[in-house]
Amino acid sequence: MGIRSVVIVGSGVVGTATGVGLAAAGHRVLFCDVSETRMRLLRRRGFATIGSDRLHEAEPDAYLISVPTPTVAGVTDTSFLRDASEAVGRALGNHRGWPVVVVRSTVPPGTTEGVVVPAVEAASGKRAGDGFGVCMNPEFLRAASAESDFTNPRVIVIGAYDGRSEGALRAIYAPWSDVPTVVTTLRTAEATKYVANLFNATKISFFNEMHRVLSAVGVDPCVAAGAASLGAEGLWNPKYGTRGGAAFDGACLPKDAAGFLGFAEAMGLGELMPVLRAVIRVDEEIAAEGIDIPARPSDDDDEEVIV
Repeated sequence: MGIRSVVIVGSGVVGTATGVGLAAAGHRVLFCDVSETRMRLLRRRGFATIGSDRLHEAEPDAYLISVPTPTVAGVTDTSFLRDASEAVGRALGNHRGWPVVVVRSTVPPGTTEGVVVPAVEAASGKRAGDGFGVCMNPEFLRAASAESDFTNPRVIVIGAYDGRSEGALRAIYAPWSDVPTVVTTLRTAEATKYVANLFNATKISFFNEMHRVLSAVGVDPCVAAGAASLGAEGLWNPKYGTRGGAAFDGACLPKDAAGFLGFAEAMGLGELMPVLRAVIRVDEEIAAEGIDIPARPSDDDDEEVIV
């Protein structure tokens, strides 16, 4: 679908990996960041940079926003995202084309619609959909291997404001046309990064919990966990239990969850298993509510499509 021009707004780990990967795929990339040190390092690597005060000089096909969204006092701080969106909006004011504004930062559901779109619209005097497109494109990059992870993605998630926005971002990802792509709403795309990170956090806490209890009863936790990772379907089947909406059932899961917690309590180790207690409690609540597994969305629904 041809070469596209892209401005990376926020050139930390995510922004740099994104820009480097897109440049390697043949796109024209400009990096922008408030840190002159970062800009200098990128220029030393042979990449072009531009200051935020000169963004209006560029007329890219896309602005990819990858600024920090730190958690402060338990709340996601979107001030950097708002500032970046306003800078993009000011640049967009005189843009002669129809660029797409793409959020790469990790943000709670509703942020793109509630923070980014209003900021860009106010600063540009243009309306989303008419004057510019909007997408949410979460990243799944590891800090130690971010550039390689971007080049070799397991999935590409596109949350799109409308069909035209989707098409604009698809054009940028055309070199990765063989990668599974999930197309969904802006809010659902925002949520996918949290689902991924929170699952990872939960998995680590689960195995830490098991490590404490098993070590206390004379079991080698590393051997047990390693063997379980090969045998437990939930650890090797990506579809296992991910739909949500129904309590776990069957001959094994309910009895073994309750049975092992009872074993730990009998050994005086019950207080070491808060994760398992929470698992059982949530399952009991879901069962009591009688929630069924939701029906698979049709092609007409505004939900995800994997292509």
